[in-house]
Amino acid sequence: MKNFILAVLIAVLITYSCGIIANEWFDFTIHFDDHMLGPMESIAGITIIGAVMAVIGAIVAVSVFGALIVGLFAGALALVFAGVAMFWPMLLVIAFIIWLVKDKPKAQY
Repeated sequence: MKNFILAVLIAVLITYSCGIIANEWFDFTIHFDDHMLGPMESIAGITIIGAVMAVIGAIVAVSVFGALIVGLFAGALALVFAGVAMFWPMLLVIAFIIWLVKDKPKAQY
């Protein structure tokens, strides 16, 4: 718990420092209805917007990747079923030959 609180305090300090730097160096501010937000609020707003865009990007990437995986799996399954459907007589003959040739266990009396 102590490490978590320390990590949160460090993240807040870094965010505030970046807000001050962005405000001083680049005159970076966010205005809402003739109200200028401070450096912490500006960076927090941009951070929230960036986080939302990252989540949306991850959802799109995962959905595209997921759809690709499902499509490849369905295609492979279809090929397996087509192969079994096409070659089932030969597979049946091979299974029958293996059944005839395999060693039968001898009964122990």
